[in-house]
Amino acid sequence: MAAAAAPALVLGPPGWIVFAAAVAATAATAVILAQTSSRSESRSEPKARDIIVEDCAPPRRWRVRVHAQGTHVGGTSGSTVGAPPLNQPSPILVAQGVALADATFALLTARVQKNLQAAYEKCTQFIRVRPPHGFLGQKSFYGLSRDNNRFDVDSFGPSPNFIA
Repeated sequence: MAAAAAPALVLGPPGWIVFAAAVAATAATAVILAQTSSRSESRSEPKARDIIVEDCAPPRRWRVRVHAQGTHVGGTSGSTVGAPPLNQPSPILVAQGVALADATFALLTARVQKNLQAAYEKCTQFIRVRPPHGFLGQKSFYGLSRDNNRFDVDSFGPSPNFIA
C-alpha cells in the first residue's frame, strides 16, 4: 500500500500526508493480520517450523534514498535535503526511484533547483537506464561543476533495486 502511494511524494506537503496515511494503513493492516493469525494458531507446544522461524534474523529489506547535498542546499558541505526514503520488502522499481528523485527535487528552492538541475537530470536518467540488472550501492551526480553540490542515490538490499 505504501509503495503505491510513493508517487504522491512529488505533490509536496499534501502528498506527504497521503504517503504517511498509506504507511500508517500498511502498518495497521500488518498488526491486525499478525494478531488474527496468532489467535487462530493453537496454544499447543511450538512446532519445529515455528522454532526455526523465530531463531532466524528478519529478512533484509530493500531501501533507496535520493537526496541533494552540498553548500547550495543548506550552507555546509554536509547539508542534505531529501524526500523520505523508500523501505519495503521487495525491490524498488524504476518508477518509484524516479518519483523519489522528483520528490527530492520538488523540496528544493528555485535557486537550488537551478543550480542542481543538471545533477537531477543525470540522476533520473541513471535510474531510468540503470545497469542491466539493477543497481546496489551509492552514486553521486554532479552539476556543471564538480564541487560538493550534488544529487546522491543510495540503494541497498539483498538484491539490486531499480528493476523494470
